[in-house]
Amino acid sequence: MKVLAITHRTPFPPDKGDKIRTHHLLTRLAKRCEVHLMAFAEPPSDLAHTARLRRHFASVTLVPLDMRWQRVKALPWLLGWRPMTLPVFGSARLEAAVDRAVREINPDAILAESSSMAPYALRHPEVPLVMDFVDVDSAKWRAYADEAKFPMRSVYRREAATLREYEREVARRAVISTVTADREKVLLAAIAPGCDARTLANGVDTDYFAPAAAPAADASAVFFGAMDYHANVEAAVFLVREVMPRVRARYPGFRVVIAGSRPTAEVRALAAVDGVTVTGYVDDIRGHVTGCAVCVIPLRVARGVQNKVLEAMAMGVPVVCSPAAAEGIEAEAGTQLLVAPFGEQGAPMAEAVLALLHDRARGQAIAAAARQRVEARYGWEPRSDELLGMLTEASARRVRRA
Repeated sequence: MKVLAITHRTPFPPDKGDKIRTHHLLTRLAKRCEVHLMAFAEPPSDLAHTARLRRHFASVTLVPLDMRWQRVKALPWLLGWRPMTLPVFGSARLEAAVDRAVREINPDAILAESSSMAPYALRHPEVPLVMDFVDVDSAKWRAYADEAKFPMRSVYRREAATLREYEREVARRAVISTVTADREKVLLAAIAPGCDARTLANGVDTDYFAPAAAPAADASAVFFGAMDYHANVEAAVFLVREVMPRVRARYPGFRVVIAGSRPTAEVRALAAVDGVTVTGYVDDIRGHVTGCAVCVIPLRVARGVQNKVLEAMAMGVPVVCSPAAAEGIEAEAGTQLLVAPFGEQGAPMAEAVLALLHDRARGQAIAAAARQRVEARYGWEPRSDELLGMLTEASARRVRRA
């Protein structure tokens, strides 16, 4: 089977949520069918990974994308009624490359990742489309609007409304639509009644993300992720400004590590706080996570399944997270992770962290149970099997129509 895969970011290195998902799904899929990859190099430095990707895929086309310029180009769209997502990820060069690939490769199916890649696939209705929405992004923008102030509240509300309409259009035209969690599937089915919506959960590489030989002995916490992403920036600031002082009142030596690429100025400023380390980009996140006693993930807004939660669970580090970060993950609160609300000046989350620091035996029991849960439910191989089945099903429908 020949599959044309279109992704909005280069699926290497697997160092942030969307790239982790596409990397593991597509590289495993490529062992079992002929996958032709088309993706944006965002940042453009990702072009350096072309040769490595060609080890996996039948062909690789990467198109550089300067996100700052793309956002400027998208501003006139505010005068219309289409989501800003489309021009931000709009490219005549990628459009031409996809058109050429459809003519020359004649794929059995197209796999498009995220609604921003849907326009390139929908130009070819003769090829069955498996649309991996990942998350229902219109719901994310609606959540941002609920918390934002004017004028951004109006901008976010507009994006939520226009993107919801576009998601409806795409889901109805796709043969199969996938999202990462059951709650997202319910949302998508409500937006586009009658669409074939299915859950294709995230996974975690349990061999790579393995527990350390011994747990961290000091009072410490880590938060990790792409530090130029709004939700992560907000979480990092909340952890340091609201949660950390409450924990330090009982553990004066308590330290916090903020690990992840491209930290914004607001995140970098946190390094001035006593006991806080902001790493910036790291080649290997594992040592920073396993080197801390607790992983704290205080996301106010989150969609789908959070890879960082699964990775910390796999590494045997007890997790304290917000309800938004926990939702979508099949884990038992209290025995496999601790859940505390975002807000209330950080008091509930600080108490959860303190509970684990006070009772290390309980923390290790939670970490061991979390590791077992990840091993049983969240391997990437079963997810790849599911995706292959969906693509096979979609391609068969093309044969029947021929």
